[in-house]
This record gives sequence, structure tokens and C-alpha cells, in this order.
Amino acid sequence: MIEKIKLLNFKCFQQAEITMNRMTVLTGANASGKSTVIQSLILSDYTNRLGKHRGGSWEEVSIDINSVFGFPVGAPNALVSQNPVDDEEESDFVITLCMDGEEIRQSYEVDKTSPLALKVKADGQMTECRLQYLNAERVGPRVSNQAGKGDGITFDGENAAYLIEAADRTDRSVSELLRADRQASNKFSCFVECWMSAILGDLRLDIHTDYNKAITELRVKNGLVDDSVVPTLTGFGISYVLPIIVAGLWASTEMNPVLILENPEAHLHPYAQSNMGKFLALLAACGVQVIVETHSEHIIDGIRYQMAYVEKADQCIVHFMEHEGNSIRIKEIQVSPKGELSSWPKGFFDQKQNDLRDIFMLRKKDVKS
Repeated sequence: MIEKIKLLNFKCFQQAEITMNRMTVLTGANASGKSTVIQSLILSDYTNRLGKHRGGSWEEVSIDINSVFGFPVGAPNALVSQNPVDDEEESDFVITLCMDGEEIRQSYEVDKTSPLALKVKADGQMTECRLQYLNAERVGPRVSNQAGKGDGITFDGENAAYLIEAADRTDRSVSELLRADRQASNKFSCFVECWMSAILGDLRLDIHTDYNKAITELRVKNGLVDDSVVPTLTGFGISYVLPIIVAGLWASTEMNPVLILENPEAHLHPYAQSNMGKFLALLAACGVQVIVETHSEHIIDGIRYQMAYVEKADQCIVHFMEHEGNSIRIKEIQVSPKGELSSWPKGFFDQKQNDLRDIFMLRKKDVKS
């Protein structure tokens, strides 16, 4: 499990140390470093896999940074802090990962002779983890999706339906903790349907892959219709939730799994957001390390309730991130055995109270006039 990540001169962080747990929640103001933490984890994992492919010992290699995150970032100097602190090794930035009791330092430097290349040196290799990552810009409703990449979810979730078929073919077994009471089948697709229904209401999925065209077609059905329909006739919720459920269940079947999610609340009703939080908490409870970036209090409420319910609240941590002058302040919030938060800093999901106060004052002003 990833226990801690240390950042030096990486993007908005001059120096930062972020503790991780089985369930880690990143929340806070816009542009406060949440995505930066996630990108550092993805870059670190990419670097580690690159080192593995080159063999046990490796000195220095170059990375095409635009192939790492699933979207273009331009020149790698955009990853370097604009107000760097001194580094004794004179690297542009450093990512240090603490995992399973070991500490691996990865030093990065923009290649002066080739400004689009990023050179990296690592002082070892970390324990390999099976990292699944879904970014915030997931694929919306489509009549069909590209099939392929049968070893995990794509960054945009496009191959989610294909993975369901692949998991059924290979009899992937999902943890008992994720089983619904009314679930009769052990098929992966049945687990997906049950969790989609738990979050969005009764749903049935019909999946077919055309291997000649390498596309997967998905049709959905609920209690309101007799025949299934293509996703483009439904809202965005189904298309945005499906990759999360598939990636989470797939991760639960892997060794040393890590699931990183951005904005799982997108296009979801508050009730569905809460249930999504409970699903993510159950993934953590059955051994998946879950790292989630969210702006939703309902996601966090669902997580802390479920972690407390399964008596694993000590495995949950919330990081509230905010601007403080020219730097980022990270407030660490623990979850009690009863699901209560150890602190509630200013700006941490208190906007509803502020809005209600303003409405009350407006009403008070009208009464006086």
C-alpha cells in the first residue's frame, strides 16, 4: 500500500508530504493541488513501470510526458514549481513514494538539449501495484465504444463495457463483501448490474462485442421500458458511473490494487453520490487502496458512514486543501469509529450554512422594511 508521498518543487507544491491510507479523500478549493497529487502518483507509477521494463538496475531514462496522463500537458517544464526551493541534487523536481515500508526517490530534470523530454533517475524500484485511474473527463453516452485493453480501465473509461465481457470470459471472482443479498450469480457482469442498480436505480445491461470491428455495444434497460435502449437515449449518469463500477470491481480482483478517481459525483443526484461513496468505501474495506478527488460532501458522507459501519474508519483519511498566501495548506482530517470527522475547518463544505444565513438575513431585512 502507498503510505505517503513527498513532493519537492512539483507544480504548485514547493514541499509537501501527504499521508495515504486504504481510503484517501482529496478535497478543497479549485486549483488547490488535488489533481497535482494525483498526477504525481500517476507519474511515479509510470516511472516505476518504465524501470521494470528496463530491468532491475537503471540509471537514467527520458519520458515523453504527454504519454503519461492521458491528455497533453505541453512541455515538461510546466511540471516544475515556479517558486522552487533548493534541492541538493539539483533536480527540477522530486517525487518520493513510501510504500510497504520502503522509500523510493525519483528525481526529474528537464532535458536541456531536448526540452520536450523529461529525464528521470530513481534510487530503486517500489513494489509493483496494479493502478487503475479514471480522470474527470470520462466518455459520455455513445452508440458503441472501442473495445480492447483487457488488463484494466482506460483513463477515460471507454472500454468499461468491453472489460465486463472480458471478466465474464475469464471468471474473475469479486470479493464477498461486494455481494448484494439478492445476487444469485457469481458472474462479474451480475456484480456490475447490482451496483449500477444500487446507485442509479434498477438497471439491466446488454453487452455485445464485435471483434471484427473491435467495438463494444451497450444497451440499457430499466423498469420503465420493455426494450433496452442505446446509452445516447439516456442521461450522462449511466455512462459516467459504469467505468467507476467496472474499474472498482476489476481492481478488487487484482494483487496490490490502487484505484484513483477524479470527481465520481459527476452527473449524479445526491442520493446516488452517497451510495457511490459507500461503494468506494467497501472497495477499500476489501483491500483496494482508493484515492478519490471530490467536491461532494455526499461522497464523503457515504464514505465515512460505510467505513464506520464495517469498523474500518481508522483506514480512512481526508485531506482538505486550500490556498494560504503563495502556498497550499493541507489539513489532515481523521474519521472516528462512529464516522465523525476530527475537525471541520473553515471552507470545508460549510457553504450551505453560509447560504442559509444569507437567506435568513435577507428575510430579516424584508421584515424590517
